[in-house]
Parts: sequence; C-alpha cells; structure tokens
Amino acid sequence: MNKKLILAILLLGCMENCIAQTNINDTGKTFEHNISVQMNELIRQVFNFNNSATTSTANPYLVTYNINLKKTGWGLRVGVGYNYTSGTTDDGITKTTSNLNDLNFRFGIEKRFILSDKWSAGAGIDGVVQLNDDKTVAFVRQFDTTTTTTKSNITTTGAGPMAWLRYHVTKNIVIGTEASFYYTSGKQKNSTDISTVNPNTFPPVQTSSTSSNPTVTNGSFSLPVVFYLGVRF
Repeated sequence: MNKKLILAILLLGCMENCIAQTNINDTGKTFEHNISVQMNELIRQVFNFNNSATTSTANPYLVTYNINLKKTGWGLRVGVGYNYTSGTTDDGITKTTSNLNDLNFRFGIEKRFILSDKWSAGAGIDGVVQLNDDKTVAFVRQFDTTTTTTKSNITTTGAGPMAWLRYHVTKNIVIGTEASFYYTSGKQKNSTDISTVNPNTFPPVQTSSTSSNPTVTNGSFSLPVVFYLGVRF
C-alpha cells in the first residue's frame, strides 16, 4: 500500500513533464529495472499464415532482467532459458522414449546509453553456462528383447560481448532486440547401454556398455532477430 502511494505521488509530480512525450531519463530513482520476455513465438503464431514449420532462433534466453544506475547507465543483466521435451513413439515392434533437458544461464555487466526520448541502447560482456541432459530409451520386441539406453550430458561455460537496442513504446513498456557472440567450451559425457534378453541363450541376459568423453567448443554469434517485450520500472 505504501509503495502504491509513493508511486502515485511520483507520477503526479512528473505529470507536467510527461504530457507531450515519454521521457525515459526521468529522475527520482537510483536504479532502473527492466524485465523482458522473448516474444518470437507469439509473432510466429500471429504472422505465420501458411502454417509452415519455422526454425527456432539461436537465442535460448526466454527471460532477461536488467538493473542499471540511472545516472551512469552501468548495470547488471541476467538471462535464463529452459527447454524440456518428452516424447514416446511405438509402432508395435520398437518403443522409443526421449527426454531432453536444456538449461541456459548468463550473467553480465553492461552500460546503457540514452539515444533519444524513445530509444536506448546498451553493450556489455556476459558469462554463460549451458547444461544439456538428454536420455533416449529404445525397446525392441522380437524373438529376443533388446533395450538400448543412450545418455548425453554436456556442460559448457564461456563468455562474450553483447549489445542491445530498445524502443520505448510508453514510459513502462519497451520492445527490444539484441546481438551477442559467445565462445563456450566444456565436456560431453556419452554412454550407451544395451541389454538383450533371450531365454534360448546362456546367460539369458546379455549386456554391453560404451562411453566417451569428448571436449566440446563452440563460438556462437546470435543475430538481432530475437524480439523482447519488456516492462520498465
């Protein structure tokens, strides 16, 4: 209740300066906060008239949060994205179940620049962490029964520069896009376990396992094709 009262007083005090246009460099606050959600999927649903499949964007961060000092523009940014996919197919002979878990996280420092009453930009450096945990189980029914379990676990870390551009629709609503280049490196753990059950053999259950641990490196450049809808306060 007290926060609403204080906000109402601040809005009344600034009303005289906000009648004609939105001033994105208003005073009275030490920090500026911005929470944004990626809206590319919404745009596809609205404008994909031919219902054709579209490729996903290279930017995996669904939600971003920025906090900047009002005077200097220096601030911190956090981004997170999570994707979980589970599916099962069964043709009567082979039953396949897949579970895919992907988590992406970034944390960085940035500098914000006021370009005009409607436009702002920023640039900085991010540290990134990517976690991928995938598992597939294939169950084959024949004269013998074979179960193949495949697991892949990838953990990578890295860093790189980024830049963003925002248009202020109103004082509190912004639309923006960003570009980045992240170089990441890490380890991948792969394993395949095969179990075959055949009552006509001895032993009736035969198993085998293979594993590998390759090094994974990647340099990824994300073009400014991702759009964010944000709330500024």
